[in-house]
Amino acid sequence: MPEIELITFDAAQTIVQVDWNPRLFALGCAQAVGLSLDDGLAGDVYERLLGTRWLEYQRINTTRDVALCEGFWRELSHDWLAKVGAPLEKLDAMLEQAEKCMYATDSPIFQPYEDTIPALTALREAGYRLAVISNWDFSLHRVLRVHQLSGLFELVLASFEEGIEKPAPEIFHIALSRLNVHPSRALHVGDDPYDDVHGAHRAGMRALLIDRAQKQPAPGVIATLHDIAKAIQE
Repeated sequence: MPEIELITFDAAQTIVQVDWNPRLFALGCAQAVGLSLDDGLAGDVYERLLGTRWLEYQRINTTRDVALCEGFWRELSHDWLAKVGAPLEKLDAMLEQAEKCMYATDSPIFQPYEDTIPALTALREAGYRLAVISNWDFSLHRVLRVHQLSGLFELVLASFEEGIEKPAPEIFHIALSRLNVHPSRALHVGDDPYDDVHGAHRAGMRALLIDRAQKQPAPGVIATLHDIAKAIQE
């Protein structure tokens, strides 16, 4: 079997713990700036607005224009407040709250796992090349920067920017092509059996499923990122 040169990683629930619910997040930001809303009604309105504009948001991400992407959320928030009869002068404060909640180093939304930086650092020192392939929007790059993860990777692919999501093999092929690595020399690590493991296999790569609740060793399954180097040798 060819030696592994490149290890790619899913992001959410693999290297970054994510607790993201758009409806609850919007309601929480509104409450934090003193808005008193009917959570049921306001939440339903937010979900409908986001749902009807989701395809447009995906298209905007493919432009890789951060200002346009951020503008989408501003416009959505403005229209949401207007529809639920909330004072629009609270918009800026709500967006500032959202920014702080999402991107602070102590964010309750995004946090690296305890093993992430030590394990990835050890893999780099062992000579492996590292990259990210994640079903995520433009914010992936900022989340990784905030938590001092960006410098560990040669390449970060966010599916919304590429216009294609895992498990499609094409997104794996994009990474392999940009890094000039043959699929047989690449390993993907992720928490989803279909998107990550099945998708990587379809692309001709090896794959490991990370299951942090795993109690017993199993072929192709690891319980911590520290197990990757050992699993490669098995």
